[in-house]
Amino acid sequence: MKSFRGLLAAVLLAGFPLLVLAFVGGIVALEVLALGHNVIAAVKLGIITVPVGWILLKTLLTVERATDDDVPGVQVTPESQPALWALVRELAAEAGTRPPDEIYLDPDVNAAVTERTSWLGLRVLRRRMIIGVPLIMGLRQDQFRAVLAHELGHYSNKDTRFAALTYRGRKSIARVVNGLDRDGYFERFVGWLFKQYAKLYFVVSMSVCRAQELAADAVSARLAGTDAATSALREIEALAVTWRFFMNNYAAIGWEAGYLPDRFGEGYRALLTDPTRAEQMEEMRRNPSEDETSRWDTHPATRDRVATLEAGTRFPVRPGGEHPATELLTGAEKMLDEALFTVFSDEARTKRRTDWQSLVAIGRRHAAAEAAAEILGERTLDMALDLLDAGRHEELADPDAAPPAGAGPRARREFAVVSVRRRLAVVVHAALTDVGAGRWSLSWSGPAPFTVDEPLEDGLEPALDQATAAESDTAPLRALLTAAGVPAGYRPTLTLVRS
Repeated sequence: MKSFRGLLAAVLLAGFPLLVLAFVGGIVALEVLALGHNVIAAVKLGIITVPVGWILLKTLLTVERATDDDVPGVQVTPESQPALWALVRELAAEAGTRPPDEIYLDPDVNAAVTERTSWLGLRVLRRRMIIGVPLIMGLRQDQFRAVLAHELGHYSNKDTRFAALTYRGRKSIARVVNGLDRDGYFERFVGWLFKQYAKLYFVVSMSVCRAQELAADAVSARLAGTDAATSALREIEALAVTWRFFMNNYAAIGWEAGYLPDRFGEGYRALLTDPTRAEQMEEMRRNPSEDETSRWDTHPATRDRVATLEAGTRFPVRPGGEHPATELLTGAEKMLDEALFTVFSDEARTKRRTDWQSLVAIGRRHAAAEAAAEILGERTLDMALDLLDAGRHEELADPDAAPPAGAGPRARREFAVVSVRRRLAVVVHAALTDVGAGRWSLSWSGPAPFTVDEPLEDGLEPALDQATAAESDTAPLRALLTAAGVPAGYRPTLTLVRS
C-alpha cells in the first residue's frame, strides 16, 4: 500500500505538467479554429482564454526551478564539533546510508535532512542535516540519538530523493489554483478543475509523508531503542511549547523598549533547569496534546506515533544515554546565540543587547509606562488622586467594564473599585521605578515580581487599597510617594529613566 501511494503521488506530480499542456493546447486549438471562421469572435475568445493559458504556462515553467539554497543557521565542521559529527556518522553507518555532507545548527526545536538532487531525484548532489540547538539543550543523549536516527532513516528509506520536487509540485499546483481565483466564469471553471486535482494530489502526497514518518520512527527505535524513541517524541512536544514560551515571554520582553538579551542560550538553560518549569514540563509529558490530525498533515499525531512504536518490536536502549545531549556539542549556549543571529530580522539586529536582569527590568518598566500613560491620559498622578478624593472613580476605571444599567453613584464607585485598584497600581509602580524606589526582578519560575525599597514595602498595598476604596483616602499613598521621591506632577514617559 505504501509503494502504491508513493507511485500514485509520483504519477499525479508527473501528470500535472501534462494537464497544463493539455489545457494550453486546447486553448490554442480553439483560437486557431475561431480564427478560421471569425476574427472578431477569435479576439473575444482570446480575451477570456489567453490570461488562463498564460497563468498555466508560467506555472509550468517554474515547477522545476530550484529553491533558494540559503540555509538558516550555523554550519559546523567535524573539526569544530567532533563529537556531534562522530555520532551522526556512527548512526548513518548503522542505518546503512551515507552521512550528510554538511551539518547546520539552527534555532528551532526540530531536526531535518535534505538532499540536493538532479535528474528528478535520481542523482544526489549533496546531503544536508539541520539540527535545532534548543533540541540539543533539552534532550538526553539517548533521545537525541533517536532524533538523529529518525532523520537518517529518511535517507536510508530514500524519502528525501523526491521531497524537494514534491514540495515544488505542491507550490506550483497551489499557484495555479490561486492564480485562477478570479471573477471570470472560464477562470473559475478551470480553477475548480485544478482545485479538485490539487485536493487529490495533496491527500495522496500527505499520506505518503505520514507513512515516511512512521518508517523513519522504526529506524529511530531500532538504532536508539524503543523507549528512547518514544520519550524523544514526547519530549520534543514539551520542548516546542517551552521554547515558544521562552521566546515570547522572556527573550522578547524588552523588544518594545529596544532591547534583546545578550545571551539567549544562558537564559534558555536557566528556564529548562528551573524546578517550577521542570514540573510544568513533566506535566506536559504526562498529558500530551490531544490535537487531532487531518489528512492534510505531513506528520501523524505524536500519540499515534508513540502507540505504533510501542506496538512494534521492542529494541533496548543503549547504555549511557542518560547524560545530557549538550555534552555532544561544544559551547551549546554560544551556538544557540550564533544560530539565532542568522535568522534575526533587520529590526532585531538594531536592538541593544543587555543581561537578563536588566532586560526584564527595562521591558517591564517600558510596558508599565505605556499602560500608565494610557490610564492617565493628559492627567498627572496627583490629578488622578484628586479624582479619587472627589469620588469620581469611574473616570479612572477600565472603559470596557461598564457598571450595571441604573446603578447609583455609590454603586458605580464600588463597581469601579477593582479596575481602579489595578490601574492605579500600574501607574504607581511606574512612578516608583522611575525614581529608583521600585523594580521588577527576573524570575524563571513565573512572572517578574515587583518589589519596592524596604521602608515603603509594608505600606504600599494598604495605601493603594485606601486610595481606591469607595470612600477614598489618598493621604497615605500621597505620603508614600513623597517619601519615595516621586515629584509633584509626575507623568510617565516612555524614555528610559536610569536611576
